[in-house]
Amino acid sequence: MSEPIRNASRVQRFLGNNPYCYFCGGTRAATTVDHVPPRACFPDGFMPEEFEFPACKECNEGATKQDQIFGFYTMRLDFDESKMTRPEDRAKLEKLRQGILNNYPDALPDALSARPVYHDGLVQTLTPQADSIQISPALKEAVVIAGQKLAHALYMRETGKIVTAERRFITSAYQPQLKGTEALTQLFASLLPETQVGTRRNIKNYGDRFRYMWGYKENEDFFHFAAQFGQGLILWGFVMSKSIAIPSSGPLSQAPWQSGACGKGSQVSSIEPGR
Repeated sequence: MSEPIRNASRVQRFLGNNPYCYFCGGTRAATTVDHVPPRACFPDGFMPEEFEFPACKECNEGATKQDQIFGFYTMRLDFDESKMTRPEDRAKLEKLRQGILNNYPDALPDALSARPVYHDGLVQTLTPQADSIQISPALKEAVVIAGQKLAHALYMRETGKIVTAERRFITSAYQPQLKGTEALTQLFASLLPETQVGTRRNIKNYGDRFRYMWGYKENEDFFHFAAQFGQGLILWGFVMSKSIAIPSSGPLSQAPWQSGACGKGSQVSSIEPGR
């Protein structure tokens, strides 16, 4: 969501240095500041610093619903039980739940479909480690859009460039606690040389709320990342030039590759009526 302009000069300086929207391929002027990951993923005041991106109004406000839904589930699926003993975490989770109940009730988990999970990866446990629930269409949409925004944002943060329509990308998500995901997690750890951890300087016990690994081959314009929220959900993806051929075999050959610049703003004409 848009940032309240408490310090107009700071926002103006930021937009002056970053004049184009990160999510619609730099085709429209940035007029707001977007937070990626969305603020909804964190207790109020716990948004990691330096994760602000220039956005047009349409791109920023066009994912408000999905930001709230994604934030609720990333906090709910965090396997760090100590966070749920903190008042700020409980308050944010309840705030999100109530907002979703009022506005998007179909996005909440169906308690009747919940099944206990008695394993953590390959390790069988005596007590349930989580509840397995059916994924609603609203949650699927929220995860897709969160992946799109994260791919565009991290690419810009680490390369200084915008994901334009001349680039393609792919994102996906999984929970590392599920059986069969261990090899994928190990692959990311072995391939991605750089690690960034989101923090706030004014909070001593911030916890592992958001971190990501990434790698970039500048000559090929090939970017790869894997981002984890707490001890739960992992989003991963690739961004690359369209000059790089999509693999002809293997799972990536069948993957749903997308063109960059897919934000709401890219679907709105930047030419005023009558011009």
